[in-house]
Amino acid sequence: MNIWWIATLASICVALLIQYYCASKLLRIKQQIAIKNSSLREARDESSRLADQEISLKNQQKSLEATIDRLRADIKRLSQQLSDKGVSVPKPEFDISILEHVETTPAESEAEKS
Repeated sequence: MNIWWIATLASICVALLIQYYCASKLLRIKQQIAIKNSSLREARDESSRLADQEISLKNQQKSLEATIDRLRADIKRLSQQLSDKGVSVPKPEFDISILEHVETTPAESEAEKS
């Protein structure tokens, strides 16, 4: 009869040890999943932020291109007006031919290649 009590007590202890190790293993797995989900959420947020930044930079580029075009037109117009009035126009410190050249954006150059 004592052997049955000892066997029962030993099996209960073994079952409790197995339950403890399984529970701790499950807890570690849940923690790893939580860390992975957090990392994925951060990556998605970063992706969204980068997409917004890309849109902002493209808008800034368009604005700068429009400003450059207006400046080119203003330089040409003012140069012509000064020449018409007989005012001497000083020689620029840059190559004046760049005023004639209209640069294409990367999107336009890719469209031309297609």
